[in-house]
Amino acid sequence: MSDTIAVKLEKIINIIIKGTIFLLPLFFLPWTSEHFEFNKQFLLWLLAPLALLLWFCKVAAAGQAKIKINLLNLPVGLFLLLTAAAAVFGLDRFSSFFGQVGRFSDSWLGLLSLVIFYFLIINTGAADSAKKIIGLLRLLLYSSLIVACWSLAARLGWLGAASASLFSLAVLLSIMSVAAAGFLLNGGLRKFDQIVFSVSLVMFLIILTLIDFSLSWVSLLLGAGLIIIFRWLAAGLSFKKILNYYLLIPAVVIFMAVLMLALPGINLAKPILGRELPKEALLGYGQSWIITKETFEKYPALGSGPGTFAEDFSLFRPAEFNSSAFWQIRFDKSRSHILEMLATAGLLTFLAYFLVICLVFYLNIVLIKKYLAKRQAEGAAADENYNLMVILFTIFILLFFSQLFFLTNTVLNFTFWFTLGLIMAFWQSSHQPLFKEKIIDLHQTVLFYRLFILILFILSAGIFTLLAFEVKFFAADLIAARGSDSETSLMTAIRLNPYRYNYRLSLAKLYLNQARTEALKPSGQIDNVKIQDSITRAIGMARSALALAPNSVLPKETLAMIYRDIKPLTIGSEPWAARYFSGALDLEPTNPVLATELAKQYLNFNDLVNAEKYFNKALELKADYYEAKFGLVKIYLSGKKDNQALVLLNELASQVYDEEVYYELGRYYYNHGEIDKAIDRFKLVLSMAPRQANSLYSLAVAYEAKGDTKEALKYYQQVLELDQGNQEVEKKIKELSK
Repeated sequence: MSDTIAVKLEKIINIIIKGTIFLLPLFFLPWTSEHFEFNKQFLLWLLAPLALLLWFCKVAAAGQAKIKINLLNLPVGLFLLLTAAAAVFGLDRFSSFFGQVGRFSDSWLGLLSLVIFYFLIINTGAADSAKKIIGLLRLLLYSSLIVACWSLAARLGWLGAASASLFSLAVLLSIMSVAAAGFLLNGGLRKFDQIVFSVSLVMFLIILTLIDFSLSWVSLLLGAGLIIIFRWLAAGLSFKKILNYYLLIPAVVIFMAVLMLALPGINLAKPILGRELPKEALLGYGQSWIITKETFEKYPALGSGPGTFAEDFSLFRPAEFNSSAFWQIRFDKSRSHILEMLATAGLLTFLAYFLVICLVFYLNIVLIKKYLAKRQAEGAAADENYNLMVILFTIFILLFFSQLFFLTNTVLNFTFWFTLGLIMAFWQSSHQPLFKEKIIDLHQTVLFYRLFILILFILSAGIFTLLAFEVKFFAADLIAARGSDSETSLMTAIRLNPYRYNYRLSLAKLYLNQARTEALKPSGQIDNVKIQDSITRAIGMARSALALAPNSVLPKETLAMIYRDIKPLTIGSEPWAARYFSGALDLEPTNPVLATELAKQYLNFNDLVNAEKYFNKALELKADYYEAKFGLVKIYLSGKKDNQALVLLNELASQVYDEEVYYELGRYYYNHGEIDKAIDRFKLVLSMAPRQANSLYSLAVAYEAKGDTKEALKYYQQVLELDQGNQEVEKKIKELSK
């Protein structure tokens, strides 16, 4: 009876493994705040621990545990533990374990789920033969084909959703293209598989052509080249055998990759789709290296914590970044996954990971050499097993290559650990003497069996507790996304997940908008108590968000903006705005926007010294930043530095066509007695904004000073039309009408 239960449980585990492989690349839900990564992570968190629990139940039913011993067990376990330590001691513990807002693929729970998945592949019957391994690879390839077709249909406007990242999709499809090409070289394929793999390869190449991401072509070139090299090694330097083995398909792939790399100006998306596909903003390699270097120097051993690259970017982004086209973007991923790992997980974790990589390379090279030597000694040609080992090793090399030069996401991470599991499963089945199997008999003693059952019970409780939290967090995100403008929905989301600061920031902004809306009502209907209550709630909610993420710039920046925006509604908010903008600038010291906003707050309460200091700091960071230059003009005008103000105003006027600049120029000329120049500038403002009251009034005053009563009266009357009941203007009109 127990054996029957164990067999059934094994079948269920295999179904979960196959379901995860097929579903993960496809899985997304349009109802959460982030449609792709968050949902894929949730699927992993749900299925991997469940499969592990079933494996323990199978062990209990069978009365024994069979664990495969290989040289990766210790390094993988060490890597997992060190990453957990990095999460515990990191800048944002919750984000390290459950993923950063908007970018969830770096969560430690996600890594744990992937390691569990790897463990299950090598310790169950899901991949204990070459045939089963090919079947699992085929599932991933089928899923990738559906993703490719879905993405193409979405870009053609036939579907409403597309891949979250076209560049990540291109990297995945380049790897799957190499896998499809490798399978097509295998003469033993069924006709159906030959058709599917051929269609997949063609479809993948079409999508890659439309996306036209250079790294994907380099990956494709490298993969096809590796297949040729491995086939050449198997052919024993015989040119005739080389031609028979592999030339056509890899050669076509190489030719296409070389052509696309040599002619980067070719963009086939526009003639095919009618428009070019959007290019994603990526952090540069040089900037990624600088941020990694600075972070490593500050947190050498365990890094800043998994999923905290956004904090690292803010703190260490170079000032030169402000000269790039993407200077206003806060990047939460490095350009290179390996560089990001070194920054966020530290040297110890990086070395453990590198040890895993090196051991996989060593194992494959040694065993492939032994295999080839044996086949040559026997005078036999390479068989299907060789083809499979070539495909697996090539995929692994391409995945590692992509991690060196590109960021990663849930699907790419999953493909890496999945391939790692298949490689170890393949060598375990084909070279069994090298891989021992540890059999633990649970019936050694009654005490030992009871201890195992106790461990199983504790594990079950832990997994179900974790699943309960995951379901709560998923429900929180679902409710927050659907009710982003509802106080009730956001409060519910906070109750379900009190650890995510973004829900609190959304609610703080909602309270601020309520205060603004109330203040815009007619004077007799304004409820001042409600305004003050909304302001108090907004500040309180933003402060609670800051308490959750003190090392993140966003809560401090939001709190500063709240204090800045409530200035017309309350008294004494400027010093608080300055305090929190200063705190935000400490966390992001090379951001010219924050420096400018801080300077504006000092200017609001007439601290001209500090205002000038931070306007100049902003211009040091970004010499062409308009807001800082214009703010400095106001400082110079207030401090009687008129000549410096005029130089900056004329400089701005030559760079931007802005009504504020010309209005200030008009005021300058008026104050210096150059009335005609002032009138010209005020009229230029009115050509851009015909109903700009300040310029109309200033024109009236200028004409009055010039003695042109008729023109002055005309503009005073226009001001009165905009501001009816203005007694000062009415008085002027009466005086000039006499």
